[in-house]
Amino acid sequence: MADLRPAFFRLAVRVDAHYDAVSRSLRRWLGIAPPLRIVPYRGHGTPERALIKARVMEDRRIRPRRHRHTLWSSAVASYKRYMTREIPGAHVAVRWGDKRWEGTTDEEGFLELWVAPPEGVGSGWHEVELELLSPEPEGVPRVVAPVRVAGTGARYGVISDIDDTVIVTGVTDLFKRAWALFLTEHRVRLPFPGVDAFYAALQAGAEGDADNPIFYVSSSPWNLYEHLDEFLALHHIPMGPLLLRDWGLSSQGFAPGGGHGHKLQKIRGLLQDLPHLPFILIGDSGQEDAEHYRTIVREFPGRILCVYIRNVPGRAGRAQELEHIARDVREAGSQLLAVDDTTTAARHAAQAGWIQWKEVREVEAHRRDDAP
Repeated sequence: MADLRPAFFRLAVRVDAHYDAVSRSLRRWLGIAPPLRIVPYRGHGTPERALIKARVMEDRRIRPRRHRHTLWSSAVASYKRYMTREIPGAHVAVRWGDKRWEGTTDEEGFLELWVAPPEGVGSGWHEVELELLSPEPEGVPRVVAPVRVAGTGARYGVISDIDDTVIVTGVTDLFKRAWALFLTEHRVRLPFPGVDAFYAALQAGAEGDADNPIFYVSSSPWNLYEHLDEFLALHHIPMGPLLLRDWGLSSQGFAPGGGHGHKLQKIRGLLQDLPHLPFILIGDSGQEDAEHYRTIVREFPGRILCVYIRNVPGRAGRAQELEHIARDVREAGSQLLAVDDTTTAARHAAQAGWIQWKEVREVEAHRRDDAP
């Protein structure tokens, strides 16, 4: 029976794609089909090689956040985020400086295109223009996709979990997680106290002028990309590429990646994409971050400077498990520090020479200001 699963999912994808195509043709004939849109995602790479990311889908016309003031409007916005119709096989033109490429979206409407950046591209953010070539390009505006290039200005990279590491979600509680994902607006969700200042300090590095890239990895679906992006901006948390999970049907299965295992794949990919950088990993004790990070330390010896795990209350025996994992991490050549707050992590980072000491005071000030 197990051998039939791949064939079943391939068939299901074809049936689903055929249904969507017929549905859109019918709705266009009736004049009720919404226009298409390109959703740009933050890409990443080096001066030699960079990944452009986006998705093509129907425009569900979610109301701007400034117009969403009630639980009902939040629920409608969340419904529209999840009940999307993606456009497979769409052709997209990519322009970066004087260079141009074309790419095609996959079965879930995703565009992932590796390119060679123009000459002279250095560390920092760069803008790439995306244009829909087919189908139905009329009236679809061009968009800009930011790309984070890690060049010689970067001393290390940071990979951070999001849920219960950056954002207070209560992911260990099923009801709280459902509420956070489907009904809570970004403007009323809270960051962990001091996380904005701590991540800004890590980005600036020991001399205060580094350009260290930060990446955010989460089990949240790609449908929440814009929602999470707005949250980071609202709370002045340093921007970085978001690596989320596809919860839809694909030829590999429904919501492939299984649990939080996709995080491990994403982190491996980042270390392979940026082989010149060591990394700091940040997560929480509520899920499997520590276990995944231990695996990464073992697989990439000498590449992980430190692992910070924020203690999440409510898991009996978790402290003992973390002690065992920390011992494994030390034996693999790195270190794992379980912390209760951002100030403790910042003080350790300053002692290790990864951030400036003055930033510890800044983190503590922000932690007090952010405390509920």
